[in-house]
Amino acid sequence: MTPEENTLWLKLASLNLDDDNASFKFSHRLARENGWTISYSKQVIEEYKKFIFLCTITNTGVTPSDQVDQAWHLHLTYTKSYWKDLCENILNKEIHHNPTKGGKSEGEKFNDFYTDTIKLYKEKFKKEPPISIWPNNKKRFSDINFQRINLKNYWLVKRPKIGVKNLILISIILIGIFSIQASSSDNTGLFIVLIVLVGIIVYNIFNNKNGGNNSGNGCSGGGCGSSGGHSGCSSSGCSGCGGCGGGD
Repeated sequence: MTPEENTLWLKLASLNLDDDNASFKFSHRLARENGWTISYSKQVIEEYKKFIFLCTITNTGVTPSDQVDQAWHLHLTYTKSYWKDLCENILNKEIHHNPTKGGKSEGEKFNDFYTDTIKLYKEKFKKEPPISIWPNNKKRFSDINFQRINLKNYWLVKRPKIGVKNLILISIILIGIFSIQASSSDNTGLFIVLIVLVGIIVYNIFNNKNGGNNSGNGCSGGGCGSSGGHSGCSSSGCSGCGGCGGGD
């Protein structure tokens, strides 16, 4: 880092998003809204500060991981902390979060931005970003099928991760079993099982190829007129900052 960048980072690192007088702190709210532990939530907050630092100094563009983006979204709702404490007092510029334009070109742009973000992170912080918060590009832009729900009205059951190859193997085994049982009787049950299994396989193949195609959000640095987005982002948003240049 340059001396100016180091000074900026020290200011950002010292920014406390948890109000000591609040019984329900920022990190606790972030954890609750995303189903995280408090410890993980605090780690995400530290990475969010690093993202804001990179966003401020970049001359090209950066985009956050989804975890970091969730911290960004929440911070924007703390208007005094975000606009006064962060943007005005520390950054001396406004960092805006705008709706995405969508489309293939936006997807390609923000995929490149994310690659550049990881590269810039390594350059400035001299270490690898934590993979639990900064996944690779493929995971970043595919694990995005999120939706806000009321847990009082719904039960959440994690879907088992069964790949297409495993589904095919299971299908073959089940078909074999039902074939033996149905060899001396009516084959209607076997036919139904085959239809269901083929449907599951086709659904998983299609879902893997076309998953994640919702709208998202972007951002722009104050006075730069840049905006962002990604056609493959969650409804809560994919975002990035670009073209603002560093510093005050």
